[in-house]
Amino acid sequence: MNLDGLTLSVLVRELAAHIVNSQIQRLLQIDKTTLLFRLNTHNGNRNLIITVGAKPSIYMANHLTDIPKEPTSLCMFLRKHIEGARLTSIEQVNGDRIIHITADKLALDGTLVATHIYVELMGKYSNCIFVQDGVVLESLIHVSPVMNRERTVSPKQPYELPPNAERTSIFDFSEKEIKGMLHSFPDDTVGKTIRKLFNGFGPVLLREVCYRAKINEKDIWENLSEDSIDQLATALYSLRCELATANVLYECTLTSGKKIASPIPLSYLTADESASQTVHDSLSYAIETDITVSGSIHTAGHDLERLLTQAIKKEELRHSKIEAEVSDTSKADTYKAYGDLLMINAYQDSHYAASITVDNVLIDPVVPITIPLTPELSIVENAQSYYKLYTKLKNRTKSGRYQLEQSRIRIDYLQSILYSLELATTSNEVQAIRTECESAGLIKKSKKPLPYKPAKDNFIRIHLDGGELIIGRNNQQNDYLTHRWAKPFDTWFHTLHTQGSHVILKCDREPTEELLELAARYAAYFSKARESSKVPVDYTLVKYIKKPPASPPGFVIYTHQKTLYVDPLIPQEDVIQQ
Repeated sequence: MNLDGLTLSVLVRELAAHIVNSQIQRLLQIDKTTLLFRLNTHNGNRNLIITVGAKPSIYMANHLTDIPKEPTSLCMFLRKHIEGARLTSIEQVNGDRIIHITADKLALDGTLVATHIYVELMGKYSNCIFVQDGVVLESLIHVSPVMNRERTVSPKQPYELPPNAERTSIFDFSEKEIKGMLHSFPDDTVGKTIRKLFNGFGPVLLREVCYRAKINEKDIWENLSEDSIDQLATALYSLRCELATANVLYECTLTSGKKIASPIPLSYLTADESASQTVHDSLSYAIETDITVSGSIHTAGHDLERLLTQAIKKEELRHSKIEAEVSDTSKADTYKAYGDLLMINAYQDSHYAASITVDNVLIDPVVPITIPLTPELSIVENAQSYYKLYTKLKNRTKSGRYQLEQSRIRIDYLQSILYSLELATTSNEVQAIRTECESAGLIKKSKKPLPYKPAKDNFIRIHLDGGELIIGRNNQQNDYLTHRWAKPFDTWFHTLHTQGSHVILKCDREPTEELLELAARYAAYFSKARESSKVPVDYTLVKYIKKPPASPPGFVIYTHQKTLYVDPLIPQEDVIQQ
């Protein structure tokens, strides 16, 4: 959700009602571009998120998961300056996409130290900058002169507002003053004139105000009549008054599928353009929902996902190289043929010759073939040399097939961990997967002990008519579920050639065909193939499941299986127990 300056003014007013006079209890850094402020407000504890990454935003967070356990060096530094501080104000700077937050903290000597937090929500140039006495204390993103010749952002440098931020806010002027400015400063098109005079106009509200004034934003300013300019001034002031009292967000979905958001109703949208409209009572909640759905904030789970994706790509590249070597057996066969033909023609005198041409009697019809030679070696010695090359390549091929199988197992294992992340809903579950990654050597082991004891049996359970399904959340749980928890005559399910959870069907009597099919459909859903149809699902008794020695967690081999082709079934809330 892209916020223009005018929409941001409504958000700032909403945030001010929650955070002004609150105290910063804790500062956390979720990822490289996201900070979390735990606040003690007059309505209890609240969470303020500032992110300047893929979707720059500021909002109050209601749902938090995967908060990092270990603070970064930046986080530790900022804690010294602002933890315990009181947020005394939050305001928009000149109607632009810049928010200024003031945090006052009592120093040890009794003086009051003010830290100014500038949240600049300007697309790829977004940043969060901490300033004391006009000097940059720290920032989420350091901007060097090489990155931006007009403005640098780094510690101990004077803080300067971004270029063009000195333009005025429409909220500072009356209708008469707006009219006077329009008459005094004409420039280029209508749209460019409005944007040069006032900060905060995005394409949506710019189009809306021009529609109300019955003019087009692309009209040349010099061609406007006095009445048109007066109408535009009236429309601008009317927009200003509506925004001053706006407290909701209108989200419109166009027939094209595009979504647009506005703090006021849009009169320019026709019935043909707008497919549907949703009204959000809170701008902050709407922003949080949008960011959560898009996954733009990289929590611990997202970091693991990125790491696993990179590891899979690396292993797939290695797999391709080994596969190419194994499949290239032509050279080995050629070297053996060279050796055989040289031994057949060992009687010929070709000492110090660079090559020899003989009849290839190994194929039909017989054709001449030229064989390269090492000049200082005899024909027999050259033949022996080719036999050695042949043997070397054959051994390499044999070793390559083993490496190829091990590489395939590793790819499947990494993909199974990646799938486990899709099932993880809590920070503890993500931490369990992180621990598995540490054991697999994917990431460096943490020296700090786990803040909790990993649960082995908090499986997903689905109650069925005639039985119960037990589903593993990750590889460790899959191992424990199949090899320790399940009984020999329980039925085991797993998707064929697709990463998924181990699924155990427990029932008091032999399951019916209908129950087996239902269990298979749930097993298909708890797999990477949940969006597919006619998914092959193998099932067999637990007693036929074996785990090879030294195999990775979750890896098994099985026999006596049968296969069902089913469509995945989404479990209903009334049958599932987390």
